[in-house]
Amino acid sequence: MIEGPSITTTVNRCSMIGLTEEVQRLRAVEFGKELFTIPAFEMLLDLYSGRNVQPRSLTSLTGASSASERNSQRIVHRLAERGFVDLYRDPSDGRRIIVELKEETTAMLDRFFDRLVELTGELPMYQRRQK
Repeated sequence: MIEGPSITTTVNRCSMIGLTEEVQRLRAVEFGKELFTIPAFEMLLDLYSGRNVQPRSLTSLTGASSASERNSQRIVHRLAERGFVDLYRDPSDGRRIIVELKEETTAMLDRFFDRLVELTGELPMYQRRQK
């Protein structure tokens, strides 16, 4: 049977973000980073969850991804081309590139996590046929 333990808890956007980060870590541990990766989402999630902390350099952001540093940099540049993030040179160190979420991306992630919260209220969404 697919059912496991059940809990009752309050779920909000903040707790859903934390759960998503934990799911990412658990997925990597249980199934391996090399098979199941979502590097663009991993980096967006990292920027989103730490957006009030400090500016993120391109180099430090690549550490949030399961992809290699080179591939992560390519992904960040694609995210910038598609309008998800802004890239600019650090005014205090021109060699350093800063990556920031665009306001539209933050709003999109807000909607995404709010919808996940709503979905938890609709559980069980899928009824499995008993044979």
